[in-house]
Amino acid sequence: MRPKIAITAGDVNGIGPEVALKSMIKKNVLSKAQPFIIAPVKIIKTYCELLNLKFHIMENEDDFLPEKDVINVLPMKKFENFEINIGKPTKTSGKIAGESIILAVELCLQKKADAICTSPVSKKALDLAGFNYPGQTEMIAKLSNSKRFLMMFVNNQIKLGLATIHIPISKVSKILSEKLLSEKIKILIDSLRFDFAIKSPTIAVLGLNPHAGEDGLIGNEEQNIIKPVITQLGKEKITIEGPFPADGFFGKRKYKNYDAVLSLYHDQGLIPIKLIDFYRTVNFSAGLNIIRTSPDHGTAYDIAGKLIANEKSMESAIILSAQIFKNRAKSQK
Repeated sequence: MRPKIAITAGDVNGIGPEVALKSMIKKNVLSKAQPFIIAPVKIIKTYCELLNLKFHIMENEDDFLPEKDVINVLPMKKFENFEINIGKPTKTSGKIAGESIILAVELCLQKKADAICTSPVSKKALDLAGFNYPGQTEMIAKLSNSKRFLMMFVNNQIKLGLATIHIPISKVSKILSEKLLSEKIKILIDSLRFDFAIKSPTIAVLGLNPHAGEDGLIGNEEQNIIKPVITQLGKEKITIEGPFPADGFFGKRKYKNYDAVLSLYHDQGLIPIKLIDFYRTVNFSAGLNIIRTSPDHGTAYDIAGKLIANEKSMESAIILSAQIFKNRAKSQK
């Protein structure tokens, strides 16, 4: 059986609906998954007419129309007559995005969907609508009652986790602790084993400061926090090395020597991974009680409605969610 993947509407004023619909009819996607989108019919109809696609309005989550060129839509009936404002974050677009996420999580918790693939959202629009979360990862973690989570980015060349996510750079060193670092590394290891079927994963940890602190001359987080955690986890028979100076690590492509890398803050990891493969990278929320993936890009308001958005990241995200579902199922046998 192909896993059922619930795709959220995302911000309907951005490129989410476009990349979702383009991806949902791809042969490589349909060979591995049964995708359906949770969205208002109005936005689906608008984009299906522009993209020359057919769609089927589902009565419930089991009402799939198995034709290869048809978009299956679970309608958000309360948003039948909303105003579309292409290229702008609005309270309405935030409300649609947030409620689509809520419904997708509920379907997964009820085992009516096997995984979620979230379309890009605007944090501003979500905030306007009253969904006050740093990002979708944190929102889904709370909705799914998941106590632990790790934001990961995955493509064919690298798997990378973030120790901290959407916080100001000035707060990273204050938040970083042995407890936090150890917890994030253990989530990363569990995910590699159960989500990616890597029995004995190897991990590289990046340093926080330039030159990884250079023995305390440029900061002491490496000596006081990072190295003790690496030493302790090594005693637990976990293959882990570091801390590595981030510039040399990526410049010399040392990530190829490890199953995954742990970055300590957002841009330290996101800049190199998007340079490695911008269009095929997937955002994956490891450690959750449910499976959630997403494309690695945002709403791209500047090109919304122009039908030029690249759907490859969304396509990869749907496929990865289906593969993780299968890997988890195998690990439980």
